[in-house]
Amino acid sequence: MLKVLKGAPSCLCAWLGAAAPAFAACELTRAAQMPLFELGAHYAVTAAINGRTRPMIVDTGAEVTLIKSSVAKELDLTPDSAAANARPVLGIGQTQADVFPNVIPSVLAFGDLAFRDRSTVVALMDDGATPESESAGLLGDDILSQFDVEFDFPGGKLTFYRAFGCYNTFLPWTGAYSAIPFAHRGAKIAIDVMIDNERTPTIVDTGNNVSFVSRDATALSGVRDSDLIKTSGRARSPLNNGTSLPIRQYAFDTLKIGDERLSHMKIGVIDVDFAHGSANLGLDFWKTRKVWISYRNALMFVSDGPAAMALAYPVTDAAPTSAGAGAKGDPGSN
Repeated sequence: MLKVLKGAPSCLCAWLGAAAPAFAACELTRAAQMPLFELGAHYAVTAAINGRTRPMIVDTGAEVTLIKSSVAKELDLTPDSAAANARPVLGIGQTQADVFPNVIPSVLAFGDLAFRDRSTVVALMDDGATPESESAGLLGDDILSQFDVEFDFPGGKLTFYRAFGCYNTFLPWTGAYSAIPFAHRGAKIAIDVMIDNERTPTIVDTGNNVSFVSRDATALSGVRDSDLIKTSGRARSPLNNGTSLPIRQYAFDTLKIGDERLSHMKIGVIDVDFAHGSANLGLDFWKTRKVWISYRNALMFVSDGPAAMALAYPVTDAAPTSAGAGAKGDPGSN
């Protein structure tokens, strides 16, 4: 998770693909649907933790769902005595972190989806005097990747689906949209973007409010520091006392995402390596779109005309569910 403090880079633009037919054999069960709302420069849902409700930022770039150490203390959450479950949580550009014991809320719920007695990671996370300070933490990949997830940013909804009888031909909506394959490595979603004709693995990150390219990206090889536009702001991770990174910009000749080819795009450049990629695609791109992430098929579907999109399959609502006791996410960093 990273937040730009000022001078955000230009937004990237949309791409559009072909319409998808429906396949009668496929059925979707809506495991949970909840409001998706702006919280400062990020998007959040409401989480219920032991009967107390707090916003939680939805972060596809976070490997684990986590609760802030301050919130764990405030809510007097039960520590997990199994030390092996604790792990460091690192923000972009960070190499060290304090390690806290996990906590075990009796209930951690998102809409109708409830996890009971789930060992949950705790991390030091300070959002300062921003709206994000009201959040309980991050909703990360360890929970998101259990479902097909539909982000309707303009419509303000986040929906978790379970799919039945849906095969590799799965396409979620009627209407026009783009289908993009991704690699799910290290609990990160990486898609291929062409920047100045260089294939650039790019992390899909709803926890960042703007997009960046690493200074070490192949698309910037041969580019001198003097060719970069002077520092236009700083990016700060709220994790581990807030590492702050200067942002410069570069006007790339071409940027190709899906079938869309853009020219002379200014994008932020930071001197840090991204895990499993060379760029990071943030909310400046995603927040005007409807996005479906099918983790089981390793496909993303993206529409920049969300109002016209309709589900291509029958949908039933699941009864309120409880996940198994002791469920926990994979170790890793954010």
